[in-house]
Parts: sequence; structure tokens; C-alpha cells
Amino acid sequence: MIKVKSVLKQFIQWCLAFIIAAGCLNIVCFAFYAPCQELVRTHGSTTGYLLPGSHGVYGLEGYCLAGIDPYGYVNKNLPRAGSYYLVAGASHTEGLFIPLKYRYSDVLNDMLGADDELRVYNIGRSGNYFSVVLQHLDGILEEFPDAEALIIETDSLAYDSKALRDSMTQTGYDKDETAEALLGNLSTRQRASMKLKQFLPLVRELHKQYLTYREVPDEESSTDILDPDFWESEYSGDFEGSLEELMAYIRSRTDKQVIILYHPAVSLEKDGSMSILTNGAEPYYSRVCAKYDIDFVDMSDRFMEAYENDHIIPRGFFNTTMGDGHINRAAHRMIAEELYKVIQGSEE
Repeated sequence: MIKVKSVLKQFIQWCLAFIIAAGCLNIVCFAFYAPCQELVRTHGSTTGYLLPGSHGVYGLEGYCLAGIDPYGYVNKNLPRAGSYYLVAGASHTEGLFIPLKYRYSDVLNDMLGADDELRVYNIGRSGNYFSVVLQHLDGILEEFPDAEALIIETDSLAYDSKALRDSMTQTGYDKDETAEALLGNLSTRQRASMKLKQFLPLVRELHKQYLTYREVPDEESSTDILDPDFWESEYSGDFEGSLEELMAYIRSRTDKQVIILYHPAVSLEKDGSMSILTNGAEPYYSRVCAKYDIDFVDMSDRFMEAYENDHIIPRGFFNTTMGDGHINRAAHRMIAEELYKVIQGSEE
């Protein structure tokens, strides 16, 4: 009997220790990593919203506090200007780990002289890569019909002929799928779950890791998206024709100024040099975009110049490996400067 009581006491102590440790970790999450919650939508300019009016903490790379505007996008809570530039893209554009005022969209906004309104409106969403943004093109144009121009960000041009053609398949637009409407349609159970997750960022992160684990294939793929042999066969095939189809399609959907912003990944070499990770598609994009009056901004030369002259690396933060991960403040500023040149040139 004494032994049973001793085992039970030990078990209770372990449980209490676990609960206290989990509670401490959860509290730490509020200061280190507590991302904004998402609202998924089917038809629109993006794959979803972030919870309007909420705030998030992102400290896995760099550190920032993100604020969500009333429409579900990561912007300062300011009115849009009568004439504004719309920026779409994935996590680099959303500005994960970058404080709002240092993102390229915010820096560009300041360069355009805006202080009490948004001349650059950011609808960047994690996971909304180049092809995803293009599949939401109709949604973008219908949700933001008064935008003066559209800037589409990508960190890769590794889209083969099929991927380029698939990018023209549209998800459509439902004007009733606003963030406010999606919130209003949540069930009592869903609302309770959202409230609970808001106070338990540790549980959210563990759940996310579990889902990520489930999606990982049993065997790692040996496919190299920059495989030179693969791209050589693409370029000798119908790649340029597929790219022309895509750019012609974009131009057929809108006569607005369209800017494709490309900022490549980099690699730091053992000899201290830096190289651009590329599949060699830049000349094709430059040539085809020019044919359809689409601006193609390639940051490759600017990144290399910054490294060779001032040892500035466009990716990596103080708490990560330099050269890896998301673009940092220096890269955001360089991007804003290059976009500003293009915009000024178009206004002359």
C-alpha cells in the first residue's frame, strides 16, 4: 500500500512538473514566437487572411511584432491612398521576422512620400508563391480594382513549362469572402477553438509541427530544382513559349503596370565569395516581360554588388545562419530602392 502511494505521489509530481514546464514555455512563446491566426478562403486575392486587428510575435529569424489591419493583411492601420501600388507575394513580402517599417513595401511607401496613408498596400501571405499569386490574379484585380500597379514578388524562377501554364488556372473571386464575413460564419466551437489557440501558442506550434511531419514524404526526394540538365532540356523545349503564354495572359487581364520582382537565394562559398542560386531563367524573363510591357526587376546584380563592395548579405539574421532563410533589412531596403527607380521611370 505504501509503495502504491509512493508511485502515485511520484506520478503526480511528474505531472505537475510537466504542466509547470509547459506553462512556462507557453509564456515564453508570447515573447518569442506567437504567430497570428489564419482564416482560410477559397476564392480571392490570396489563400487566406490573418485575424483582423490581431498581433503576432515572430522571433525564429530576426524579431518583429506584426499588426494586422482591419482587412486581414499585414499593414499599418492607415487608409489606402487614392492611387496606390499593390504588392503580392509569399513570406518575404508579408515580412516575416521584419518589423513593419523595415519591409520593402513600407520603405517604398516612405520613398513615395506617404506618411498618413498607404501608397503601397501589402497583401503578402506565407505560402503564396509566384504561381499561387498568379492563380489568384483575377481575385487580386477584382478585390483591388483601383490599384495603380501590381508588384509580384518571387525568390525563384524555377517554374517549368507545365508550372507556367498551370499558373493561368484561376481560383476565381467571391466578393462575400471577406475577413469579416468569414469570422461571422464561424461556429461557436470554431470561435472557442480560436480563442483557446490565441492563449496557447505552444499548442499551436506543436500542432503545426505535427502537420508538417505528416506531410513529409517517407523518403527524401533527390530532385534538384536547379538541376542544370533538367533546365537545359526545358530551354531547348517549349519553355519560352510557355512563358510567353503566361505573360500574354497577364497582360490580357489588365492594362495596369505590372512589376515582377525577383530576388534570388544566395550561397556563401568556402573561399569567402557569394554566389547567386539560379536556374539560368533570368534572360528569358527579361526578354519576354519586356515584350509584353511587364517590368522585370532582377536583384541579382544589386545583391552581388552589395556583397562585393560592402560585405552585405541579403539573407540571414543575427540569430540564424547568414545567407540562409528570409531576406533581411538590408535586402528589403535594396529592393525598395530598385522598385522606386522603376516607378519613377514609369512616371516620367
